[in-house]
Amino acid sequence: MKHSPEKQNVTIADVAEVAQVSKMSVSRVLNGQPGVSQKTRQRILEVIAELGYVAAPGPNSRPVGTKLVALMVPDITTTYMGEILRGVSGAAERLNYGLMLYTQGAVSDIQRTSYYLSVLGSSLVDGVLLVVPHDFEIIVTDLKEHDLPYVIIDHHSNTGEEPSVTATNRKGMIDAMRHLLALGHRRIGFITGRMDIVCAQDRLQGYRDGLVEVKLPFDPELVREGDFLQQSGFQHTRALLQLPDPPTAIIASNDVMALGAMDAAKAAGKMIGRDLSIVGFDDIYMASQTYPPLTTVRQPMANMGEAALEMLVTLLQGRPLLNSRRELPTELVIRESTGRA
Repeated sequence: MKHSPEKQNVTIADVAEVAQVSKMSVSRVLNGQPGVSQKTRQRILEVIAELGYVAAPGPNSRPVGTKLVALMVPDITTTYMGEILRGVSGAAERLNYGLMLYTQGAVSDIQRTSYYLSVLGSSLVDGVLLVVPHDFEIIVTDLKEHDLPYVIIDHHSNTGEEPSVTATNRKGMIDAMRHLLALGHRRIGFITGRMDIVCAQDRLQGYRDGLVEVKLPFDPELVREGDFLQQSGFQHTRALLQLPDPPTAIIASNDVMALGAMDAAKAAGKMIGRDLSIVGFDDIYMASQTYPPLTTVRQPMANMGEAALEMLVTLLQGRPLLNSRRELPTELVIRESTGRA
């Protein structure tokens, strides 16, 4: 059941009421502390995203001279976002910066922009971290107009001018392609992420580059546009397996879609790792826990969050960035979901 907040400033008490838990449980989830079951934690995260909760200090709780940064995310219900938050919050605590969490997922475009502008106008925050946000161009334009320093996590501009931290998405996908090609696969399906996000474009380019290395033609029939959600991984895999000449391997642009791909393969009676090889990207916790364990490209999500906060602090201190764009290395993790063609 959806609960639309009637006020802009959602509190921990509101989250606790909707999730039917104590305020202490909500606080523990927000601060990454133990003492909350996985099921309850997931319910709290869903309510936080649904209500568009902003974790911010009260007007009298910010000591003079304390710096506060905002972390803006589409939602925090995914392992990916949770790992980014873990890295950011750890670095913020180490560097003695306050952190305000803003989730975009629950409100309409008009509400989102209106509330966002009110946060900027309040002079509450000194800088902003953005994780693949909605309304990317609008938000960045507003930040520049308010002269607020910002760093983008996992969504850099094609010009490379925006301060950003990302992973070696293209190289990571090339590594995945080389692994499958070495196993003898020649018809490899590919499910993209949201193509308005540059990391998804980079991963698709890595797939194409892998084909070029072994002089295989690019077959658009084998490429399907996904949205990073499990259902799209399931649907696109089902469609790929129904082709007259189906692929012997499928790469999904993130682990969540790869899990959907595994479900579709099992539903079609395929033995994963023997009849069909599947590769993901991210190396979320579930990648090693599913059956069979998922071969994937690990990106250092927590380290990305930490590096982004450090870059933002550099800007807040008035020091120049040695490099406005940082790429952290990925690593191919080979498990049982891939095998010989």
